[in-house]
Amino acid sequence: MAGRIIAALRAIVATTVNVLVLPFRVFARLLGLSHKGQPKVTRRSNHKQVS
Repeated sequence: MAGRIIAALRAIVATTVNVLVLPFRVFARLLGLSHKGQPKVTRRSNHKQVS
């Protein structure tokens, strides 16, 4: 019985963590899409340093 209780608690914790983290992932994607120019500039500067 203890194993089943622990498994159920783990499932509950996993679902709650996913629900809490999901909005932050959505905001991160929205910010990444709105600021597409910034990563490209940093990549170009890094590429120039490498070459």
